[in-house]
Amino acid sequence: MKALVLEEIGKLTLKEVETPVPGRGEVLLRIHACGICSSDKARLFKNGTHTMPLIPGHEISGEIVAGGPGIREELIGRRAAVFPLIPCRQCDSCRIGKYAQCEHYDYFGSRRDGGFAEYLAVPVFNINLLPDDMDYHTAALCEPATVASHALKRAKMKSGDIVTIIGTGTVGLLAAGIARIRRASKIIIVGRSKEKIMNAAHFADHVINAEGWDVNEAVASLTEGHMSDVVLETGGNSDACTYALMAAGKGTTVMFIGNPEEPIVFNRDIYWKILRNELTLKGTWNSGYAPEDNDWNDVIRYMADGQIPADKIITDSFPLEDYNKAFELLLSDRFYTKIMFDI
Repeated sequence: MKALVLEEIGKLTLKEVETPVPGRGEVLLRIHACGICSSDKARLFKNGTHTMPLIPGHEISGEIVAGGPGIREELIGRRAAVFPLIPCRQCDSCRIGKYAQCEHYDYFGSRRDGGFAEYLAVPVFNINLLPDDMDYHTAALCEPATVASHALKRAKMKSGDIVTIIGTGTVGLLAAGIARIRRASKIIIVGRSKEKIMNAAHFADHVINAEGWDVNEAVASLTEGHMSDVVLETGGNSDACTYALMAAGKGTTVMFIGNPEEPIVFNRDIYWKILRNELTLKGTWNSGYAPEDNDWNDVIRYMADGQIPADKIITDSFPLEDYNKAFELLLSDRFYTKIMFDI
């Protein structure tokens, strides 16, 4: 099969590799789309994957074309999206359904071969079946959407809340879309790129350019002094974290989603705000996958119903053969939100 292989940091090769054979309890997925995550930028060009060579990619959708021993025949031909974290299902966290905290997890695209390829063997546990009419681009967007859904659940967002989102990337826009579905009374998005802020206006009631406005004053003005009930930070840098805390009201829950590449630093005034306003700061990781708290069920329903405009998030797509063009865009300052591989 054709696959894009990370040979070493910064060196990717499109080559023929052996097609995987599904084992017991696994299906063979013919991949049709795989998104490039913002975390892939550091993974491919700065830090590397856990082992190399390795096929990256974890935002995966495709068609089940074969099954190993123990797989039901009726799964063949179904469309599916992939939960990329493979839990051990034995540790203390797994026993209570907290798979994202698994002590011995595996992961498509960083710890084992992933979705920048024509085929992938996937445990049936990780397979999420999709409606037959859901397109593969939208299906591949389900994975980052579950990350956004999980963050809003951990924030205990409720109907009527004012939600502020720091960041105009994929997860930020998806979080805004999901907050709208869950009946936020007002959605504010804060960003710095003019083109991305214009695109974010499709998802928010108000957008703030942090380059030209004081975030605290702007949010106060837009909320008549109430500030935000829930804040989601998606940038993973000091400025984004500072903006998130500036947007918070008294007793606000601030969720940190973004993956940091550098140390996160707050000034003293921001630290005082955390103390005096009794803010709740929470981290969030991956998505809920236990039967009683499954973000995938919610997100697939939202996507299938067209409640989130995927076409406003997926801005670019490339065949695997044009991977150099895809990554040139990823590393550039040009406008994009979600880049997809068509496979």
